[in-house]
Amino acid sequence: MTGRLFIDFCGEESEIGPSGSLSFGRVADIEIDTNPYLHRRVGLLERRAGDWWLTNTGSSILLNVHDRVRRNSAVVSPGGRLALTMAEFSIGFSAGPHSYEILGVVEDVDLGVDLEESGDGDRTLEWGMVDLNEDQHRLLLALCEPALRSETPEFSTPASRACALRLGWSMSKFNRKLDHLCLKFSRVGVSGLHGESGNNATDRRKTLVDHALRATLVTAADLSLLDPSDSHEVVDA
Repeated sequence: MTGRLFIDFCGEESEIGPSGSLSFGRVADIEIDTNPYLHRRVGLLERRAGDWWLTNTGSSILLNVHDRVRRNSAVVSPGGRLALTMAEFSIGFSAGPHSYEILGVVEDVDLGVDLEESGDGDRTLEWGMVDLNEDQHRLLLALCEPALRSETPEFSTPASRACALRLGWSMSKFNRKLDHLCLKFSRVGVSGLHGESGNNATDRRKTLVDHALRATLVTAADLSLLDPSDSHEVVDA
């Protein structure tokens, strides 16, 4: 399936299919906060005519949309609408004394990065590096755990079900978060993780492990973040 939208709010991730939609606010699909200054529905994300759109459904709150790749910004006023033609974005807004941020990744947008004309000759790019939330960090640790504990170069990549059990997650939660993580790495140039013919689940996990170890995204010192009790309870979310 292509055309999905992945949303991350405070570490909780949601996936929207091409025919789906997602609202956010005080009383919405994503419940932002009980803040009484926050609209019941601040905004709506939905797909129309092949693009994802953000609609400001509130009456007084501005939505600040930031393209996290090209560093562009736009403001969506109440009643306004914006096509999300960017690969990665954030939606920021304030209500009363509090501010909030929602992160998003669009699956089928061509990143189109021109390294020679980036407009910032003094910037050093870090290939294959992404910001990881707590769940994504622990997912990588579960996948890399056999390698991090091994004293020899020979190790096997754990199966998805074993990782889900290790983390205390349902299979649906594990697969959803793995899809999102692979897409994030694909966006920054790591090949073999998303949308490539012949790429099966085992190859994808192995590619992710190889990259995480090579880029030292996880180390043996991080293994304490995997609670041994995680493997005894499966939580659906």
